[in-house]
Formats: sequence, C-alpha cells, structure tokens
Amino acid sequence: MPELPEVETVCRGLRPHVVGNRILRYHQFRENLRWQIPLGIKDKLEGSIIEELNRRGKFLLFKLNTGNILIMHLGMSGRILISDTSKKKKDLKKPKEMGVFFHTVKPTGPHDHVIIDFSDQKRMIYNDVRRFGAIDIFKSEIISSHQWLSKLGPEPLTNHFSSEVLKSSIKNKKSYIKTALMDQKLLAGLGNIYACEILWESRISPFRLCLKIDDSECEVLANSIREILWKAIEAGGSSLRDFKKVGGDLGYFQNSFSVYSREGLKCKRNECGSNIQRVNQSGRSTFFCSKCQQ
Repeated sequence: MPELPEVETVCRGLRPHVVGNRILRYHQFRENLRWQIPLGIKDKLEGSIIEELNRRGKFLLFKLNTGNILIMHLGMSGRILISDTSKKKKDLKKPKEMGVFFHTVKPTGPHDHVIIDFSDQKRMIYNDVRRFGAIDIFKSEIISSHQWLSKLGPEPLTNHFSSEVLKSSIKNKKSYIKTALMDQKLLAGLGNIYACEILWESRISPFRLCLKIDDSECEVLANSIREILWKAIEAGGSSLRDFKKVGGDLGYFQNSFSVYSREGLKCKRNECGSNIQRVNQSGRSTFFCSKCQQ
C-alpha cells in the first residue's frame, strides 16, 4: 500500500500539472472502488478549477474553486498518471460546432477507472488493479469532519508532531509499538514498510509494548520517524509491486531498505553480524533484527 512518502511523491508530482487547471471532462468507468463513488460527482467537478493540492495522511485533497474538495485514496495498488493528450491526436475529436477539442475517451488500460481531462489537454488517469482505493467529494468548510479524515492523528513531518506528542499517544497503550505506529488515529501516514524501517533505525523491537517505551526512546523514535520519511520522499518513495510516480517512473527507496523484505540477509549494522528475521505480526510481515532491536 502506498504510504506517506509515496502519496507525498504523487502529490508533489501532480501539483505542477493540476493546480490552476480547469477540469474539462470527468470520465468514470465503474460505479465503485472500495466504496461507491458519489453520484453527481461529474457535475460537481466539470468546469471547476483546482486551486490547491495537499496531502493528509495517505489521502490526496484537491481543493476546488467551487468550495468542494475532491478526496482520493490510492488504496493497495492505486496509481495516478498524467499524460498529454495534445500529443495523441487519434484520441481527440473536434465537434464541428465548436472550436475546442473534446475527448472520445475509453480506458487506456484495463484498470483505468477514472480519467479527468483538463483544459490544457493534460489528462489525469486513476488506475487501480485491486480497487481498494476511494474517491469522494466534500464541502471544504467541513472537510475536517469527513469520516476518512476526522480521526487521523498528527502529521509526522509537521510541528504538530514531536516526541512529547508521541509519548502522550502511546504511554498507556498495551499494544505492540509497531502496531501503534501503523494506527492512523495515532499517527497519519505510516504503514508496514516504514514502521519496520523506523523501528530498526531506532533499535527498538517491534514486539515492545508501548507502555514500556521510555522518554529517551520516544525521542529517538520520533527523530527516526522524521529521518526515514524524509529520506523516502527524497528517493521518490518505494516501488513495491504497484507503486509508480506520476510520470510512471519507479521510486527507489526500496534500494535503501535496512530490514523490509531482507529476510535471511545480514543486518546492515557492521557490528551486528545477525540475520534479518521475518515473522507474522497481526497479519502483516514484520522484518527485524533480534540482536540490534531490543
């Protein structure tokens, strides 16, 4: 599943193409993804201008000049691609009565579920093999109350997050620290990949109980969260199976993994010498070094 760095990468890649652009046509090829796409979304989108594009946790928020916000979640395998239809004349049809191009659109791939055409002939394609993504549209003045966003924890790369905030969130919890890091109500945007990497960087076992993490360890953990996420964003995210950047290129942070997907390989700490292990933890693969992480 795309996590915070992957969604941030998509957000940054999309901004130059969509902000300030007018939505000319909205095309939808199925009624639902993970949940039903709202009825009437076409009428609410067409003709509107995207004023801002931001990220909240793993969600993309397209702020429109109409007072609405288009919300998109990439789910397990969702991708958003940008193409330039002005270079594909065969995909364009010019009505006789008008001096502008309209698109005769069909899915460009077997898993293209939504296509948005812009006034500058750019095209945004939402592709999702497993269809665990989600799309909604909501009034901007009450966006914080949206069911997908209202219970999200703080953003780990903002001033709303600190070691004190982390300690306050986990101090009374009896769950494993890895499980807590992936809880979107405690911290927005983290998933399995980066939870494993962050805990290795912090030398903290994924099986430590939250209430056993002391103040100094919380400070180390908070610093590792910021460090790992920034490095992953700079690398363009991690390309595992389905994730690609907006232009179709692969992110490459997976080349820097210290533990994730490295079962049986040597720990990257020179003084360690132990092998990376993988266990099933709450239905997810947990990768860790039993010697380094205590």
